[in-house]
Amino acid sequence: MFKRLSLLIAGSLFSTAAFAADGDWSGWHIGVNAGHASGDSQTDVALGGAWTSESQALRDHVVGNWSDDASPSGSAYGIQFGYDHQFESNLILGAEVEYSKLNADDSRSTGPVPTVPFPSLSYNFGNSVEVNDQATVRAKLGYAIDRHQIYATAGWTQVDAEFTAEVLSNGNYSKIGSKNDTQDGIQWGVGYAFDFGNQWSLRAEYLRTDVGDVDYASVYRPGSAFVTPAYTETFNQDLDFDTFRIGVDYRF
Repeated sequence: MFKRLSLLIAGSLFSTAAFAADGDWSGWHIGVNAGHASGDSQTDVALGGAWTSESQALRDHVVGNWSDDASPSGSAYGIQFGYDHQFESNLILGAEVEYSKLNADDSRSTGPVPTVPFPSLSYNFGNSVEVNDQATVRAKLGYAIDRHQIYATAGWTQVDAEFTAEVLSNGNYSKIGSKNDTQDGIQWGVGYAFDFGNQWSLRAEYLRTDVGDVDYASVYRPGSAFVTPAYTETFNQDLDFDTFRIGVDYRF
C-alpha cells in the first residue's frame, strides 16, 4: 500500500512539474508591486527685472547658490493589469497599464550664505521636489524559457510632482515659486518573471522614467522688501528617476 501511495504522489508531482514546464504565458493578468525609486532633478535659475541693475558678482552668487541638483528617493508601490500572448517561437508580445504611488522627495536649505560683493548681505536659498503618483501604459516584448520569462518594456507615462524654490535674505527679500503639475514622459526597462504553474507568477523589474521640463516663476511673500522695482526669477526644472521593484501577478 505504501509503495502504491508513493508512486501515486510521485506521479502527481511529475505531472504538475511537466505542466508547469510547458506553461503558456498567454492571457490576462492582474497584480501588485513594490520597490524603491530614486532619481535626479536639476534646477536652473534665470534672473530678470531689477536684477539687471545689480552687479554681475551678485547675480552670479544668486544663480550659483539657488541652482540645485536634487536626488529624490523613496518607496514606490502600485497595481498592474495587462495581457500577454505567447507565440510558438516562445516570443511574447504584451501590453500593460499600471498606477503607482511614489513617496520620492528631496529638499535642501543652504542656510544664510553671505554674498561676495556685500558680506553683510546674506541669502537663504531653498529647493525641493516631491514625486507623488504615476500612471503608465507600456508595450512588452519577451521570451519564454519554460517557466521563466525575460522581457523589455517601454511606453508612455504621466507623473504628478511638485517643484518648489524659495529665498529669504537678512534684508527681508522673501519670495517663493512652485509648480504642482502632471507631466508627460516616457518609461522603459527590463524584467524577469517566474511562473509557479498555479496561475501565480513573480516578477522583478528595473524601470527608467524621463519626464519633460517644467517652468515656473517666483512671487513675493506678503511683507517682503524690495517689491518695487520688481526683481524676477524663473526656474527650469527637470525630473528623471529609476525604479527597482518586485511584484506578483494572478494570471487568468
